[in-house]
Amino acid sequence: MGNEKNLATRRSRLGVTIVFLLYVVLATALIWYSEKVRIEHERARVSYLAGERAIAIQSNIEQAMSSAYALGSMVELTKGDLKEFDRLANTLRMFYPGISALELAPGGVIQRIAPLAGNEKAIGHNLLTDPLREKEALLARTSRKLTLAGPFQLLQGGLGAAGRLPVFLPDEKGGTQFWGFVVVLIRFPEALATARLSELVESGYNYQIWRVHPDTGKKHIIDASSSEELRKPVERTVQVPNATWTLSVAPMDGWIDTTTLAIKIALAVFIAALVIVMTVSWQKSHPA
Repeated sequence: MGNEKNLATRRSRLGVTIVFLLYVVLATALIWYSEKVRIEHERARVSYLAGERAIAIQSNIEQAMSSAYALGSMVELTKGDLKEFDRLANTLRMFYPGISALELAPGGVIQRIAPLAGNEKAIGHNLLTDPLREKEALLARTSRKLTLAGPFQLLQGGLGAAGRLPVFLPDEKGGTQFWGFVVVLIRFPEALATARLSELVESGYNYQIWRVHPDTGKKHIIDASSSEELRKPVERTVQVPNATWTLSVAPMDGWIDTTTLAIKIALAVFIAALVIVMTVSWQKSHPA
């Protein structure tokens, strides 16, 4: 009799254990799946937000850089005559407020800047021989395309980037020869102001704008909301003239919502306890 009672008790405990383990497996799978779906939805939402900011950055830079074509056309029409540079440059700066300065660099050497005040140190700078500038300058000349160089520390102080448009004039043989560069200078962080990146921070996200540095091949951070590395960020491409930047965004506290996860686990524990109580109660009311 005693052995039968002990056997029934062991069977009862085994049954409770099996039910509990099955519940744990099911609850774990459900919590994992629900978190996976929630994170996927959150990443999609953040990707949309990042995409909006990436488009704003790209549009702002493209608008500022488009002034290079107007200035380049002037050089072509005047065959390199620089007399009207100041007047035209000042007019362009009124229509393109994102511009910090406009420059003319015949033969790759900066000779004219508007405004000159505060930019005097850049006069006489040879873009084609400076080891910190020449790679992107040569790319612009070789590709014959407007090319955004930088960001880098400016000779006149501060952080900026330069859009360089190579200008080619007709030569005596019926072809063209390199005249020099028309340069559009933008400064940071002013160049990113219209993208309203601060709103991402206010909403609980950190961001980085970065590029692959053409000289080192390493990640070069242009602007960031934090010095900490982002955890599994979403990334959106920012196409700038003849180059590519990337905007990365991630939640400050990571993708896992610890509060929501804790609630799910607490609910699972409560249900587990309830399942055990109900199983034991059923076994007592239905003895073998």
